[in-house]
Amino acid sequence: MKYEIIMWVNHFLKAIPGNLGCFVRNLMLPYKNGKNVQVYDGVHIDKPSLLSIGDNVSINRGSVINAGGGVSIGSSVLIGPGVIIYSQNHVYSNSALKIADQGYVLKKTVIGDNVWIAARAIILPGVVVGNDVVIAAGAVVTKDVPSNSLVAGNPAKFVKRLYENK
Repeated sequence: MKYEIIMWVNHFLKAIPGNLGCFVRNLMLPYKNGKNVQVYDGVHIDKPSLLSIGDNVSINRGSVINAGGGVSIGSSVLIGPGVIIYSQNHVYSNSALKIADQGYVLKKTVIGDNVWIAARAIILPGVVVGNDVVIAAGAVVTKDVPSNSLVAGNPAKFVKRLYENK
């Protein structure tokens, strides 16, 4: 029952636009957040109590974060519109059971510091994104991303180092 109440509150809170909406969501939703966190209108968060957000983070409109297995977002992170971050997936290994009856696999998803996740990127359960990373628009991240890198594509692949001096 508690989860359903949180989802009802989240539904109404995600409709409040602007800085007021960001302030109210940070105040009312049970995620852990640092300073200067902006969760914009239209962001959907499943299991917000298992979400941790660092300082100076912006989560843009229409993004979805499923924190059922835990999601940690570092500091100085920009999350573009329509980004999807997941930390759980359906179990489907038992052919004698319907997939809907097999439960979930929970895997913590971690986003490092100084990361830009561009529009409509998808990060799958259990992925660890290092520090100083750019994830290109539309990328589907299925594996860990090393620090100081740009990844793009489906599945996301390493494109280049961001900084030569790191």
